[in-house]
Amino acid sequence: MASTITTTASLLPSATGQLSTQPPITQIIPILRATFSLLRTFLSQASRIVIALASPLLIFVPLISRLLAPVILVLHIILDATVYTPYTIISNVAAALYPLYMFCGVACIFGAVLGIFGRSLVTL
Repeated sequence: MASTITTTASLLPSATGQLSTQPPITQIIPILRATFSLLRTFLSQASRIVIALASPLLIFVPLISRLLAPVILVLHIILDATVYTPYTIISNVAAALYPLYMFCGVACIFGAVLGIFGRSLVTL
């Protein structure tokens, strides 16, 4: 018991050694500021290097796009026939039938509630 009291007493600030009044976050801020500054410098240099290395390859982009144009056109036609047109038709039909769907849904729910209420009245 006595050792616990002395240990606790040694953790308390004494008259000669006062604890720092600054919160711990103020000690972390300079470290974070230096880290983010270094990271920003690294990323800006890395982007410059990537652009410098990729610039000669930009000469081939028009050539590749012209060579792949027939393939892209065929894929666009296939996608248009198999995905875009059916999706447009289905979404337009669903939008047109939505009021009917709501009317039938409300009628079914109201009928079920009315039926349950009527059955409970008959059983009384």
